[in-house]
Amino acid sequence: MRYLIPTLMLIWSACGPATEEQGVTDPAERPVALPGPVIAPDGAPFRITAAPEASQFPEASLRLADLELTDDMEADFTMTVDGFELGSSTPDAAVRGCANSEDGQHIHVILNNKPYLAKYEPTFSAPVDPGRNVLLAFLSRSYHESLKQGSSFVVKEFDVPSDSASSTSILDGQHMFYSRPKGDYTNSSGDKVLLDFFLVGTSLAADANRVRATIDGHSFILTEWRAYFIEGLEVGEHTVRLELIDRDGALVPGPFNDSGIRTFKLLEG
Repeated sequence: MRYLIPTLMLIWSACGPATEEQGVTDPAERPVALPGPVIAPDGAPFRITAAPEASQFPEASLRLADLELTDDMEADFTMTVDGFELGSSTPDAAVRGCANSEDGQHIHVILNNKPYLAKYEPTFSAPVDPGRNVLLAFLSRSYHESLKQGSSFVVKEFDVPSDSASSTSILDGQHMFYSRPKGDYTNSSGDKVLLDFFLVGTSLAADANRVRATIDGHSFILTEWRAYFIEGLEVGEHTVRLELIDRDGALVPGPFNDSGIRTFKLLEG
């Protein structure tokens, strides 16, 4: 049995700044960007650099065309993707220096702040929880770096029938969603580990909201929404925690603004 989601459920998207680049050039014709400044704290056994500009897709857009609930605690999603080819390798993947999906570009699907699911087709199913659910879906380059323009993501809240169902929106306000790192990495996939997150309803600045990143117990502040690289990690398990904080260092209210401790592994290979 399937249940159509009522059309009055909230779908929210925000417009971001437009880019002047009108296409994607062959990576062989592009200069290799130098790594950004080191921003990790002194004494840390690793370093964080601002990732150079990635391949741009100014016409890319993502839209939720349909959502149906099934009777086995799953939802069927149908997305519309324009200006972005799912399944193809991002042009600069070979020179990015980080893990890259052999299956190509995809959609990151984050449900209820759980680790993302990578979807390579616009139609897919995913497990949902009883009560209020929040979906964030955004277009991802083949090396898992999010497109951050306003048309490249969808965020939607919807209810799954249960005794705890609520009609109160939790999307009002400012939110940060954790994306990467995730899973296992090998040295053979590149010497950089991508650090990436997604903002909804807010931006970052030195004197406004910021992100406090804590990696293996070492904390530092991010004041720009972009991708970062973690470099120099030793083989083994590592921890990451991201928190959206205000100018005074207090956690910004919201259900997703503290990622909690996430773990990933760096393996020999």
